[in-house]
Amino acid sequence: KIEKHPNSEKLQIMQLDIGKPEYVQVLTTAKNIYEGMVTAFVQVGGKVCGQKIGKAVMGGQPSFGMGCSESDLGLGSDDSGLWDIKEEVPLGVDIKKIWPVEDTVFEIENKTLSNRPDLWGHLGIAREMGAIFGRKLKMPKMHDTKQYATKKEIPIEVLTEDCFRYSAIAVRGVSRKVSPTAMKIRLNYCGMRDINFIADLTNYLMLELGQPMHAFDYEKVSSICVEKAKKGTKMLTLEREEHELPEGSMLICDGNHTPVAVAGIKGGLLSGISEATNSFLLESACFEASSIRKTSKGIGLSTDASQRYEKSLDPQGTIASIERLLQILKELDPKATVVSCLSDKTNFIYPERKIEFEGDFIRRRIGANVSDAEIKRILQSLEFAVEEKAGKFVATVPSFRATKDVSIREDLVEEVARMFGYDNIESSPLANNVSPVVQSKEHIGEYKTKRLLAEKYGVREVHSYIWKYQEFCEKLGIDMPVFVRLLDSSNSGQSGIRSAIVPTLLKMYDENKNSNMPLRIAEIGRVVCGVKENGRSDEQKRLAMLFAAEQKKEESNLRALLDAVQNVTESVFDSTVRFEQTEDAPNYFSSINSAKVVSQSKEQIGFVGLLNEKMSTTLDKRFAVAIAEIDFAKLARLQPVRKKKLSLSKFQAVKIDFNFLVDEKMNYGEFLKIVEMFRPKLECEFSLVDIFESKELQGKKSYTIRAEICSNEKTLAGEDIERF
Repeated sequence: KIEKHPNSEKLQIMQLDIGKPEYVQVLTTAKNIYEGMVTAFVQVGGKVCGQKIGKAVMGGQPSFGMGCSESDLGLGSDDSGLWDIKEEVPLGVDIKKIWPVEDTVFEIENKTLSNRPDLWGHLGIAREMGAIFGRKLKMPKMHDTKQYATKKEIPIEVLTEDCFRYSAIAVRGVSRKVSPTAMKIRLNYCGMRDINFIADLTNYLMLELGQPMHAFDYEKVSSICVEKAKKGTKMLTLEREEHELPEGSMLICDGNHTPVAVAGIKGGLLSGISEATNSFLLESACFEASSIRKTSKGIGLSTDASQRYEKSLDPQGTIASIERLLQILKELDPKATVVSCLSDKTNFIYPERKIEFEGDFIRRRIGANVSDAEIKRILQSLEFAVEEKAGKFVATVPSFRATKDVSIREDLVEEVARMFGYDNIESSPLANNVSPVVQSKEHIGEYKTKRLLAEKYGVREVHSYIWKYQEFCEKLGIDMPVFVRLLDSSNSGQSGIRSAIVPTLLKMYDENKNSNMPLRIAEIGRVVCGVKENGRSDEQKRLAMLFAAEQKKEESNLRALLDAVQNVTESVFDSTVRFEQTEDAPNYFSSINSAKVVSQSKEQIGFVGLLNEKMSTTLDKRFAVAIAEIDFAKLARLQPVRKKKLSLSKFQAVKIDFNFLVDEKMNYGEFLKIVEMFRPKLECEFSLVDIFESKELQGKKSYTIRAEICSNEKTLAGEDIERF
């Protein structure tokens, strides 16, 4: 019974017959209820969506339970009102006894699932489980389509090689509109929304066999043409979304070349199944995987169908899926009639693949004693045909595994090993004597250098190409010789191998200057700086760095780079270097603010300084650029500095500043050599405080040096400081 609620316009009072003598009163806001309706009911104490159902009072009227929609129970997609059950069912019975609500989930650790198209359907999973547990695979029933061979053919035209196979059949007289409850439950459990009977059938078959299918309204589409989309082609899909298709995408069109579906991805709205549809044209096709992938990415639409096509489906599966769908259709809607023959156009079938192997080959690769009989049994359980010829096996790969999956002997090793069980393969030591590799000082130093630069100076490591970029170098006027050239190159910028890395970093700086400032990058890479007597390239490993900052920070930017070079030398290679003014630096270094890097043994190992003034202005006058390039092999070979361990003085140190007047042409490096000749008896460290230049000094300049002195024996007295 249905009664109006005395105190609410939205609520209605239902008296429910749940198979007991007394009716149960329930309040509802659903508008689709009617007397005689059979629905799903949760009694007091039950749960819906995790919420416990109790007695409720609304508007002064009690409610004992809850009427539910399909969506409330997770058994269907309809949430418009209470579940209107049309099937004959007894009242007061738990729905779990009528429909397959209580499901069983098998959790399979199978890392190949996403790559193997045969495992994107329940039949493929069943085949695997049958092989694992030694059970025979139970094939689903099929409807024989040969009986329709005399009926009219559906016109199919395929104008692209990317369509491997297109099969179709037409059906009229479909009276059923809604799928059986059991089918809707299974679809929703698998994450798919039930739509209507015909659409649900195609989705159900895709889940069962892994073959996507599509149904067109036969009154709107009675012939098929598969062709490529022209530039600017647009398509309105079933979700009422318009997509502009990339040129060359595959389209399913009707006989008038009007698009009715995006091949392998989505059907069109105008040809879709509706409530009024009672006839349909069923499509089951196979398309080239990369073509579907490109179209899917191009329009930003990934579907259950496209994901399967992208894995390379078996063209031989199209007919089986049609015959399986017709079998289910005949069982659920016996009045439906096939009105055409099974029309089929085939462009490409994967060739039969036979693989010859020996049992010993499998055993050696697996590392376990698997008998020939067991190898044969495992492969046959996976539907490989296996023959024995002259002590060897010949395995014929089933068509559903021959689509870029199993092609060589090693693939068979994997099949046998996983079915034999990786846990059954005993671990054993390698036959060879393996000793740990002693890392070279250079290799360890390379890692430590990268880490130091990144952590202390915020340097980003880059990996560049080895080419000399000819046009870029000519634009800046960089003079960099090339000793090895390509005989032929379509790219003039890649005509030769570089002999220095700094020009490459300058190109990176030029490309990133507008978005990454300040910029600090470094690379340890290779260059070719000559050709040896034997005609081979003289390869060198170099450390190159580039620090770029605002022009007003030019001095601090250069000092940071100088500090980085010294820090790498001292912290990583336990040695020291000094910077000496030079006129021999490459022309991309500043003619004034550049120096050569010299080791303790007076060996030149690289250059450091500011970028050439003219080049810096050409690239961007807003920024100052400091650069360095060091021969990394020479850096790694530097002799460690002999260090004397001293205890820290417990007495206070004294700092004294001195001004030295020197010739204006004397650089700080030369001056420092003179200062370091001084050997006081006290502990002493020197540091530069300031450099003063003025016309009033008449050809001189002033260096301010700070000396920090202390004694390990006493507190310094005034006379000690005076003596110093």
